[in-house]
Amino acid sequence: MDEPFEEGASLRRTYHGETSSTPINTSTADARSIHTRTGNIHSESESGSEYVPRFDDYGDEHSVVPLRRMRSSQEALIQNRESDMDVITGWLYNGPLQRAKYEDFSTIDWIYESTKARHYKNDLRVQTRSMGMKGRLELLADSSKSWMVLLAVGVTMGLIATCISVSSQWLIDIKGGYCRTGFYLNRRFCCWNADNVCLDWVTWSELLHVHWRWLDWLLQFIVFVFDAILFAGISTYLVTEYAPYAAGQGIAEIKTIMSGFMMRRFLGLRTLSIKCVGVVLSVASGLSLGKEGTMVHIACCCGNIYSRVFKKIKHNEVKRRELLSAASAAGISVAFGAPIAGVLFSLEQVSYYFPAKTMWRSLFCATAAAVTLKLLNPFRNGKLVSFQVTYDRTWDLFELWFFVAIGVICGIAGMLQNRLTLYLMEYRQHSVLKNFARGEVLVVALITAVISYMSVYLRADMVTLVSNLFTECTGQETDGLCSRSDRTGNVFSLLVTSVLRVLLTSVACGLAVPAGMFTPSMATGASIGRAFGMVVQTLYENHPSWRLFGACRPDVPCITPGVYALVGAASMLASTTRMTVTVVVIMFELTDALIYVLPIMLAVTVSKSVADAFGKDGYFESIIHLNGYPFLSMDQEYVLRGTSDELMVRVSEMTVVEANGETLQSILKLLRESSYSGFPVVKSHSSLALVGYISRSDMLMVAERARVSSVYSEASPCCFARGNVELPMAHAQMLDFRPWVDSTPITISHGTDVNLVAEMFRELGVRYVLVVHHGALLGIITKKDIVRTVRMHSRNQARSALPYVPAWLSTSLRPAHSPVQQNRLPIFSSESQISIQGFKSYKDETTTDPLSPHHNVVVGRNGSGKSNFFAAVRFVLSDAYTNLGREERQALLHEGTGPSTMSAFVEVVFDNSDNRFPTGKEETVVRRTIGLKKDDYSLDRKSSTKGEISSLLESAGFSRSNPYYIVPQGRVTSLTHAKDSERLALLKEVAGTQVYESRRENSLKIIEDTERMRVKISDDLAMIEERLGELDSEKDELDKYRTLDRERRCMEYAIYSLEQEDVVEQLDEIDIRREQLVVAVNERQEATGELERQIASLEPEIRAAKQALEILSIDREQLANEAEELARTRAQIESSIQDLEQDRTLGRDSITELRRTADNLSRDIRKRENELARVTAKYEKAFVAETQLREQFEVSDQQRKSLLQKQGRSGHFGSKKERDTWLKAEIVRLNASAEQQNAQFEATEREHEELQNRLATISQSVTDAKARADAAVEQISEMQAREAQLKEEKDAKTSQRKELWRKEARMEAENSDLRDELKRAERVLSGTVDRATSEGLQALSEIQERLGLSGVYGPLFELFEVEETYRTCVEAIAGPSLFHVVVDTDATATKVLDELNRIKQGRLTFMPLNRLRAVSATYPEASDAIPMIERLKFDRRFLRAFQQVFGKTIICPSLEVGSNYARTMNLTAVTLEGDKIDRRGELMGGFVGRKGSRLDAAKTLIQTRARVQAADSQAKETLAALTALDQDITALHSELQMLSARAVQTSNTRVNSKQELRQLLKEEADARLFCEGAEKSLTVMRTQQRGAQLELEALQAELKAPFAQGITAAERALLERLVPEVDAQSSELAKQSSARAELEGQRNVLQSELSLGLRMQLEEAQQQLEQATAENPDQAIGSQSRELGRLAKLQEDASERLADVHREVEEKTRDITDLEKQLSDTTQALETETRSVQREMEQLEKCLAQRNLYMQKKSEYTRNIQDLGVLPEEAFANFNRVHLPKLAKKLHKTNDKLKKFGHVNKKAFEQYSVFARQRESIRQRKNELDQSAESIHELIGVLDQRKDEAIERTFKQVSKYFGDVFEKLVPMGRGALVMQRRVDGTDDPSVENYIGVSIRVSFNSKTDEGLRMQQLSGGQKSLVALALIFAIQRCDPAPFYLFDEIDANLDAVYRTSVASMIHELSRTSQFVTTTFRPEMLVHADKFYGVTFENKVSRVSTITQAAAVSFIEEAQP
Repeated sequence: MDEPFEEGASLRRTYHGETSSTPINTSTADARSIHTRTGNIHSESESGSEYVPRFDDYGDEHSVVPLRRMRSSQEALIQNRESDMDVITGWLYNGPLQRAKYEDFSTIDWIYESTKARHYKNDLRVQTRSMGMKGRLELLADSSKSWMVLLAVGVTMGLIATCISVSSQWLIDIKGGYCRTGFYLNRRFCCWNADNVCLDWVTWSELLHVHWRWLDWLLQFIVFVFDAILFAGISTYLVTEYAPYAAGQGIAEIKTIMSGFMMRRFLGLRTLSIKCVGVVLSVASGLSLGKEGTMVHIACCCGNIYSRVFKKIKHNEVKRRELLSAASAAGISVAFGAPIAGVLFSLEQVSYYFPAKTMWRSLFCATAAAVTLKLLNPFRNGKLVSFQVTYDRTWDLFELWFFVAIGVICGIAGMLQNRLTLYLMEYRQHSVLKNFARGEVLVVALITAVISYMSVYLRADMVTLVSNLFTECTGQETDGLCSRSDRTGNVFSLLVTSVLRVLLTSVACGLAVPAGMFTPSMATGASIGRAFGMVVQTLYENHPSWRLFGACRPDVPCITPGVYALVGAASMLASTTRMTVTVVVIMFELTDALIYVLPIMLAVTVSKSVADAFGKDGYFESIIHLNGYPFLSMDQEYVLRGTSDELMVRVSEMTVVEANGETLQSILKLLRESSYSGFPVVKSHSSLALVGYISRSDMLMVAERARVSSVYSEASPCCFARGNVELPMAHAQMLDFRPWVDSTPITISHGTDVNLVAEMFRELGVRYVLVVHHGALLGIITKKDIVRTVRMHSRNQARSALPYVPAWLSTSLRPAHSPVQQNRLPIFSSESQISIQGFKSYKDETTTDPLSPHHNVVVGRNGSGKSNFFAAVRFVLSDAYTNLGREERQALLHEGTGPSTMSAFVEVVFDNSDNRFPTGKEETVVRRTIGLKKDDYSLDRKSSTKGEISSLLESAGFSRSNPYYIVPQGRVTSLTHAKDSERLALLKEVAGTQVYESRRENSLKIIEDTERMRVKISDDLAMIEERLGELDSEKDELDKYRTLDRERRCMEYAIYSLEQEDVVEQLDEIDIRREQLVVAVNERQEATGELERQIASLEPEIRAAKQALEILSIDREQLANEAEELARTRAQIESSIQDLEQDRTLGRDSITELRRTADNLSRDIRKRENELARVTAKYEKAFVAETQLREQFEVSDQQRKSLLQKQGRSGHFGSKKERDTWLKAEIVRLNASAEQQNAQFEATEREHEELQNRLATISQSVTDAKARADAAVEQISEMQAREAQLKEEKDAKTSQRKELWRKEARMEAENSDLRDELKRAERVLSGTVDRATSEGLQALSEIQERLGLSGVYGPLFELFEVEETYRTCVEAIAGPSLFHVVVDTDATATKVLDELNRIKQGRLTFMPLNRLRAVSATYPEASDAIPMIERLKFDRRFLRAFQQVFGKTIICPSLEVGSNYARTMNLTAVTLEGDKIDRRGELMGGFVGRKGSRLDAAKTLIQTRARVQAADSQAKETLAALTALDQDITALHSELQMLSARAVQTSNTRVNSKQELRQLLKEEADARLFCEGAEKSLTVMRTQQRGAQLELEALQAELKAPFAQGITAAERALLERLVPEVDAQSSELAKQSSARAELEGQRNVLQSELSLGLRMQLEEAQQQLEQATAENPDQAIGSQSRELGRLAKLQEDASERLADVHREVEEKTRDITDLEKQLSDTTQALETETRSVQREMEQLEKCLAQRNLYMQKKSEYTRNIQDLGVLPEEAFANFNRVHLPKLAKKLHKTNDKLKKFGHVNKKAFEQYSVFARQRESIRQRKNELDQSAESIHELIGVLDQRKDEAIERTFKQVSKYFGDVFEKLVPMGRGALVMQRRVDGTDDPSVENYIGVSIRVSFNSKTDEGLRMQQLSGGQKSLVALALIFAIQRCDPAPFYLFDEIDANLDAVYRTSVASMIHELSRTSQFVTTTFRPEMLVHADKFYGVTFENKVSRVSTITQAAAVSFIEEAQP
């Protein structure tokens, strides 16, 4: 943020000469065993060296009283009252106390900021407390500042969201055309009123009149792509040029800022402006980005900008972050139209510190933003966002499985999108793409535009796409999504769109443009969900009968794909962000459909769970980790291993500040040479006793001000803390750093669990923690250390959110456990590289190919960069590049054409397969990055420190003492020219003597400091001795002064004594007058009390009378209403009876006529039935005769026909055979016909049987229907009787209920008055206690009942009774204890107290009986002392409680008696008037009025409460009775309703039965007809069968007869007989058929008349008769008459009761009038008496005021006498009889004499003793320093001895290895190292006597003495130097060696020898060498060439031949 500055300190603690801020509130830290060091804090009241800052406004210091300089050190000593030596000098600091600004990328001090906010609030309250209304208004204005800011943020966000939405939509549409009516209108507003075709919108093709389709497409494509590139280019230009922080979404950074991190300009005005403009352009460009996510960053920018208006928020980082938390909710509110989701987002994602008040503020801000957006209505449809939809369909349970599947798919898709996004972002950071940010944006915009234009789903903007995907299919096409014909293609397109969207979003999220990922994620999820829903919809439409879709209804659409899209969008958003509740609420507020909350919740839960399986971190957390922000999540729990000792930076690796041993010069040097953010302050470097901590910024601020000041010099001493300051007295001006030192930093003990440390950093928000042991500093742990540890743990325990990277990006290190390791693996493995970028000539990133584990050779031309390659490795591994200045840093960065290089890095990958590095990985990466302002190390891609890297490398074998594992150019040459002494120094370095030298130097420094302190102590001792001598000479004058002073004090004592005696006499007179007034007031009060009692008794009587009158009025009103109702009902019944009488007369005639008609019809029916029976008998007889005759006729006729046919065909056959043939054929035909007839007969017979059975069934149904109808008639009669009975019972119950209602109304009025009286009693009692106690007592009973606590006995005043006489004194003793609650145990008290705190209702004090101890008291056995506890009546269970309050109290008749007992027996005495006395003195209670009596108020309350409880109990009983009556009446009413329903049902049953009967009778008649028809058909068919049988028999007989022409005679005779017989039978049959038909017609007519005529008429007549009978008013008249009688009786009773009530009302009215008159008279008398009492009380108060005045004088004189101190004996004898005026004159003369001794040091004796003690202390300190010096000298001796041993040992090893190596290099020669000693005539073997190391070598003989280095040639010197280097390397081996052109000066022979040796050594070690000679190439294993083009070096792998060729070409 832009201005995180703090001026002034939040808390002021006054030291001697300083103020400081309190750094921590240890309430939280104490719970975690956090140890804090507390400074020696006290107030200095002397007017010495001190300045006190004064703050008019919090954080603004307007005036400072500077330190006053001391005149001299002697005066400082004289005026000092303390014995500490830290105030010897006066310290001066000119200037206000001001806290330095927080540095960029630093962490705020949460504790300091929170404490400052609290104290600001307290200070403001203190300042405004005495200002009255103005103060309250100021408090209100101050508290409203935050709300004003939030309101402004909300309104601004509504405006910004509107502008962004409208402008982005216009730019999106402008890519396709423009609006001819208004260029500023987008397509939607342009075509607002268009139905189908919009003529106002003109495409670019139409504008240019392009009509060819392909050319139209091409033009639109070109414009689309051009606009996309243009918009994206402008956006990235604005971001990269003006506001880099506007890039991205910003939520990860917001989370980090909320955790306390400082990022300047991230929330500034420029960032806000560029963000708003850039996001519009980015969205319009078509990049796969959204604007919703950026709204959070924009809202926080607004909150930060507005917060600067008020200093209260501007200067407090905690307050600002609270507002930012609330402001972030407004961003989500306007992004999704979801205010509640905004609050949840702030709580779930953004906020690190979220107090309860912030939730309300967040809701306020989000609501303000949403309301503003709603008022502006940017979309002109009432929606807050364009993709807000509403569903009117529900979902089925089987769809949950599909929703779960969508959750799984979207969970995986979101995880892949996150990983791909982060992989690409990390790749950008480490590739050349970071240098071409703008170009990358343009390329991505081009690719995105080309791909998007090809797909309709990608071409549309994402908001429109999401809206279309969410929308239901209602007939309006949404990009073809609802088309059934192309559903398969749509599904495929949506899936392809989802994949492309994931890829495009992953690429776009890291670009240098404002980008949000909410909408792209939702679009991806919605596409997946919509495709899934369309698949399910297709399955349902193709297979609707599947059991899976069994719950679907055919008339309603079962599957809604839009819902699946909604679920998919929520799932995808949850998987990417890991938000849950927020996503659900967003979707709910978008759809307004509560029914879809469950599917969304289920899918979101599944999606998040699936994504969490691959990594817990969401998108924002992963961004935080990728960027390395110091963020500790509050949601995650860490289980770390280790202690603070493993985590801390040890004190040996730190830079500490000595409390009192620094100068301004050393401080400035320290600040220049180090970059630490703060420095621990220790007492001394030897003890390391922790004093405090000071930040770098504060130290730099003070030091710079002092440097430019003319007051201070570089030699000015600096002080950082209190203590034994031992400084030269000459320093009068010391630079005081103490106000800026945190003297109470948070510390922990060594060995503290690392989990506790991490919890401290996370919960307390601290920036650092110091590790101490017994007060001594051990190390420091910073937040950076904790974050690094936590992230390392997260990577080891679970999969990281970062994507898997290629092997060349992975990192490993390995340790070496021993400096000498044989046959170990090379440190550069075949899979490792060295990467360089931006370092010197290596501009672009250059990575070597895998190195050989043996010998690698690098070749290149001069100036190509070979040496820079070696320098890069040294840059990482050695100490050659440390403590670099700006110019030195600039020299390491690449300089050339093109963009300037701002940073460089070198990365070395080590093989760790043998665990050389303790990382547990196969490879380890060490990287060092350097810039103009930074120099960072990283280990395995994690931030690290230089100390950690150095320790790690040293453990792997990179010895600091042996720098020769890297031999750059010139090292060999310098070694050849080295002197003997230089070689000795090299030997010492190899031996590791630097450690000894360092410790020796430290020891010598300590000795110097000790010696300096000893000198200082000697000077101080001399000064003290001198001062003691001066004080000794001042004693004589001091004796004279003391004599006069003693005389003065005696006279003053005499004067004070006389005046005290006068005061005592006045007090006695006042006491007498007071007692007289008290008696008079008591008498008046008794009279007043009597009048008050009369009034108190009259008021309840009046209230009771008024209450009774009110009840009577209610009764009167109710009775009047009841009587009126009864009269009205009676009149109605009488009128009804008259109407019934008229109806009865008319009804009787109708019934008679109906009965006559029914009788006539019955007679006609019987007549018709008799006739029908007669006709039916005749018909049956005729039918039988006809049947018999027809059978005879058929036989005869058949015989006749057969004979005729035989006769007719006899002439047709010529032979018997022909005849037989024909007969047989005819027989066959007849048989077939007979079979058919038989089958038809059987079918007809079966049908006849079925008809008979049906007829029987119908007949039975007719019988049943008649029975049901008759039963229904009987049931109806019974129900009518039961209904009448129930009505009577109901009327009786209703009357009882009315009576209870009247009673309830009376009781309610009584209870209302009682409650009012109870409230008055509670108010009276509340007036005697504080409000909190009153509220607590009111809530006590409710809590007891709710919790079911039996151990709560109530307040103390409820548990005892006392006589009226002792009530005043008991109340005076008990005081507030009367309201203490007695409970059985403290556990019960805790439960009640917890519940009180939970409901926040009042406060109570408890008396747990188990915790009270019996108070033992001894009472005097006298009549004038009564133990108070004996006058109390209480349950003995509560004895301890009453002993606690009254156990040591006695009642006495007067104060004098009570005072005696109070002093002698340690008791409290009290009078009946309430005055009490204890052993400490009198406590005057005065008169206690009865109105204010707590016991009276409590007694009244208890009585009233009992009456209320009794009334409530009675009311409950009445209510119970009413409830019972209501239940009875309800039951009766229900039974009546059920009975009525049953009657209606029975009546319906009767009607239905009759209707069924009519139908059945008709069916029966039809069945009979059908049955008769079937019988006829059977008869005919039998006849036909008989004829056919006869014909068949005749043919068979003819077949058997012989062939003859014609018939036989017998047959002829038979034929002649049959002809007339058949004719006769035919005639007779016709006659009988006619008779039978006539009878049948008659029967049918009679049956029709009966069934359809007469019987129906009879039934109708009977129904009318029954209805008329039922409507007969006789029964109703009887019932109404009975009701009329009952009403008349009730009316009479009501009239009597009403008259009684009238009479009682008149009596009560008269009584009330009399009582009110009596009350008025009594009140007037009381007022008169009260005025008299008031006058006497005023006199009594004046008397008491005079008494208090004299008591003050008495106390003053007593205090003056005490101040005189111990007096001599003459003070009591010499002046006791002298008068006061004489004593005053003598005192004046004595004072004049004392003035002559004004120069005398009055404190000489005290100062003498003080200096004597200081002398002893300093001598003791001097002895301690002497002992320390001796110990240090001994240590130096030990170090020298060990150093000598190391040098001797190393010399022997190097000398031996030098001989061996030289012999291998020069087989014919010999070499040796010779130690040179000082020639001084001594035989001292000490190393101190060594002066150098010389070299003697021989190249051609092993016996020669050899030559010195000066005698050798250049090549020989180089060879000797190389031999020395190889010897040193053998002595201290390294993991690998780098040699840069070591063979440059060697001869060819020696080059071969050196190459052979390197080849031999490379079998067990790794070598990297550069050379210009071919000999080194012979045995090398791998070759690299360095090229230099365009001022840029590159390294590449080459072959041996290429290397040789290059060397040959390079040779001259």
